Amino acid sequence: MRARDARSAPLPVAANVAATAVAAAVAVWLFLLLPLLRGELGAGLVAASLLVSVCAIVPHWALLHEAIHGHLLPGRKLNDAVARLLAVLFLAPFDVLRFGHLEHHALNARAVERPEIFDPRSEVLRRSRFLPDSRLVVYYLRLIGGLYLAEAASGLASFLPRRFLRPLVRRTFFEGAREAPTTADRAERRLLAPASLRRIRLEAAAILALLFFAFALYGEAWPLLALALCGRAFLVSLLDNAAHYGGPLGDPRQGFDLAAPRALALLVLNGNLHGTHHRHPHLPWTALPAAFAADGARYAGHYLVYPWRQFRGPIPIDRLAASVEVRP
Repeated sequence: MRARDARSAPLPVAANVAATAVAAAVAVWLFLLLPLLRGELGAGLVAASLLVSVCAIVPHWALLHEAIHGHLLPGRKLNDAVARLLAVLFLAPFDVLRFGHLEHHALNARAVERPEIFDPRSEVLRRSRFLPDSRLVVYYLRLIGGLYLAEAASGLASFLPRRFLRPLVRRTFFEGAREAPTTADRAERRLLAPASLRRIRLEAAAILALLFFAFALYGEAWPLLALALCGRAFLVSLLDNAAHYGGPLGDPRQGFDLAAPRALALLVLNGNLHGTHHRHPHLPWTALPAAFAADGARYAGHYLVYPWRQFRGPIPIDRLAASVEVRP
């Protein structure tokens, strides 16, 4: 599969419809059905249901990722309509997720887009015997769930008056960064346009209603739902930058491909081939293995192991090259 063939690859509509139905059903089970039936299921089945619901957030995001690139269903209206339903069940507005991810592609391999990179020459790092460096705190909080929580919080923040929302959006999307001189302007135009903001607020209202009813249904067992949400936040945040961690700067197609058993690769819609996706962003997930083979690409590690490297911590930009360990 060559780059010139990218736009002609057929969408796997039947597979996407089936996967979307399953992802939506798992989310509805977690939020609305499990609390009603947990008394009849027993502790073991409840625990298994929660574990499946947590892990299901990975293919759920993979479906949203396909929708962001227009690969979920044929036709922009249908694609986006289904994506908005998935986004509500993901607990973050679709327009925010789409803009953030497309900017990730636009800024890929620039230091401003890489949360693990810092320049010690331009930053004052707080050192104390008792207090950790502030950069480490921010880095690890993002890694263990903060990224997902920020995405989810964007819906709640959308209800702020525009005079407060505008500077918040601009700061979030790199205002003043030399490597992203136009990103804040684009974020303001696309996210705060009247039609976009109405959609975001409508989806945010639906998310809040879903959470309200879910916690009400769980009642005194609400910690079960909270635990599941924390697990989902952890997985999304852990995997977000995993395929870029320690990678070289300067190549907008940068991303590591990771080995995974075929069943797991199918479950995550070939999300392990993240580098191939960056080289061919117009390909649907079913075409990525052929593109990986045609590119003569190599695996950098294993999908279940590589993300944990991120716990090594932030990387000074001048030591970045030495930190890269790519294995066949």
